[in-house]
Amino acid sequence: MVVFNMAYTAPINRSGLPVLTPTQIWTCMERKVRHAEQFVPAIVNTEVLSESRTELERRVTFAPDGHPAGAKDAVETCKMHEPCRVDFVAADGSTITNAVSVGPDGDGWNSYYTYIFEWRHPEINEGSVEAVDQKKADWKTTRLAVEATIDTMHKLVGEGLVA
Repeated sequence: MVVFNMAYTAPINRSGLPVLTPTQIWTCMERKVRHAEQFVPAIVNTEVLSESRTELERRVTFAPDGHPAGAKDAVETCKMHEPCRVDFVAADGSTITNAVSVGPDGDGWNSYYTYIFEWRHPEINEGSVEAVDQKKADWKTTRLAVEATIDTMHKLVGEGLVA
């Protein structure tokens, strides 16, 4: 079994784009829990199975070849920690964390989005050629997920779907 722990961070408020407020960012994070397909190109559907004030259980369906390990769908428990973190816990216990942090100015306008992935691959042997290839695929997905999420946040706010 091989496990890859990967993190990628990018600025949310970029030159040439409107500045997103901390409230808008959190609203987008909450929306991502219920509508993952709007944020991650590899996901084509989100079905909410149950929810409470701070947790939601969902099933996400992946596009063909959308999941690096070939999964067709996944059931996740989403734990929301307002205003800065959502933990997506898969049935196998692996976790994907989405977090928002602020830069040194501390005012929230210089915000960063981070994904932290725990990629578990029980079918792959550590040190194998397959592991090397899988790590590359996981890294590509990690980076793409962050950039796509930020792009979608700006799109949703720009279209007035998030105020």
